[in-house]
Amino acid sequence: MPESWESINVWYRSGAIFVAGIFAHLFFKLFVLKGLERLSDATTNDLDDRLVYFIKRFHVIVLTFAVFLLLLQNHGIAITPFLASAGIAGIAIGLAAKETLSDVLSGIFLIADRPIRIGDRIKIERPGKHWGGWGDVTEIGLRRTQIRNSDGIILDYPNSVLANSVITNFSYLDKPVRVRVRFQVNYDADLDQVERVAKEAINATPTVMPNTADIVVRGVWDDDRGHQLSGVLVEGRYFIEDVRDRTRIRSQVLRNIIQHLNAAKIRFATQRMRISSEEENS
Repeated sequence: MPESWESINVWYRSGAIFVAGIFAHLFFKLFVLKGLERLSDATTNDLDDRLVYFIKRFHVIVLTFAVFLLLLQNHGIAITPFLASAGIAGIAIGLAAKETLSDVLSGIFLIADRPIRIGDRIKIERPGKHWGGWGDVTEIGLRRTQIRNSDGIILDYPNSVLANSVITNFSYLDKPVRVRVRFQVNYDADLDQVERVAKEAINATPTVMPNTADIVVRGVWDDDRGHQLSGVLVEGRYFIEDVRDRTRIRSQVLRNIIQHLNAAKIRFATQRMRISSEEENS
């Protein structure tokens, strides 16, 4: 250190270090971060956007730690033993907080791998179907990711859980999304007529992309429950532009299908139950 610096009162030097830290933070925020944001906006790759977001959130922690070390050194406290003891303490804390570290590491992988982005509409499924649901990504942090579900409720997902989940991202590619709707008609129904009427009903829905409706016969057997269905299972398929409107558009499509089939005198299949008495069985 220069002799002029050493001749200054230790508390004045500490104040100067503290003020320098504040100026360094303002300089980094107003000039460095702004420049990085302009560079990231000029590219089509969103990896640099994530890196800028990461730096913006955590540069204060790094700067605070650096100022703390300088203050210790200014007061004559050796930094090397402190760093060594901090390393040992870090190992102990890491063993005690392994779940937190797992969340942090998973957050880094989420930022690097980019399976989701802020604003994406996603569906999350874990093995066993736990924590599943639709929602929009509102924030990606180191430990937790916030998702606003379709009911407007904010859910905080631990990143370790999110990283091990099956994530369906409906916004990753800017393309139309296909939606399916199923219904059953009686076995004696004219399937050609069912296809024609159902397709007209779907295409008549204003929010469905024009001429994208398709009708297929799915089957007559319930594979999950192992019995014959009460009618012929028919599936209508169509495309929409925004997956966020999926539920609302699907409701409109169902209403139109019911109205058109009823107008065409096409009956929906209904479950039938036979109740027998003990006398009939004997």
